[in-house]
Amino acid sequence: MISVSGIYKSFGKLQVLQGVSAEFETGKVNMIIGKSGSGKTVLIKTIIGLHYPDKGEVFFNDREFTKAKFIIKKNIRQEIGMVFQGGALFTSLTVQDNILLPLNTFSDLSKKEKLKRVDFCLGRVNLKDVNKMYPTELSGGMQKRAAIARAIALNPKYLVCDEPNSGLDPQTAIKIDNLIKEITLEYNMTTIINSHDMNSVMEIGDNIMFIFEGKKWWEGHKNNIFDSDNEELNDFVFASELYKKIKKQYNNL
Repeated sequence: MISVSGIYKSFGKLQVLQGVSAEFETGKVNMIIGKSGSGKTVLIKTIIGLHYPDKGEVFFNDREFTKAKFIIKKNIRQEIGMVFQGGALFTSLTVQDNILLPLNTFSDLSKKEKLKRVDFCLGRVNLKDVNKMYPTELSGGMQKRAAIARAIALNPKYLVCDEPNSGLDPQTAIKIDNLIKEITLEYNMTTIINSHDMNSVMEIGDNIMFIFEGKKWWEGHKNNIFDSDNEELNDFVFASELYKKIKKQYNNL
């Protein structure tokens, strides 16, 4: 489990997060949704330590992360797999070398064991014969799968994804969603996804948190979204004509 308590974060005079508290459950896909600029990405980066909060705490299970000593932070970071928006693969490295990066940095495996782990992770995300290819030689969906392979190289307890479907066509996005859901259950990870894609939310989301203007504005299970009378949540969820129709059909049941 990952929990955050009373997180505030400002950049100069701009207050981005205002007292956000939440729990993200193990073995579940926990979704953070909200409009662009609502604070989703800042919260994600604060959770994994890329931003330091002005106030508040982050816990990985019972371990306080924000003010922890270096060695404790290092140990926790080794347990986190991160999928950045766009994949963030190093284009100057082959796919194999990208996945080797965390293994070379944090593991004591032999070279043979590391290469075996690379093959396993690529196989798990259904990528074959791409070890020696460069990211620019892969499609967008293949790049995202390679990024997920790198994220699970150290068999993490926690998986954090920032807009994993960004820039993908609908069919490829569904494949990435299903893959994230599968490995969450398979490895019993605590998975957090930052997204504004309501298709992803309704397909694989378990627990949903809606952020509005830097505050936690609503939380619950995806099945409760249609019952919500939260005006800002409804405006966000039913912004498209498709979801307006779904809302209307749901209300007529």
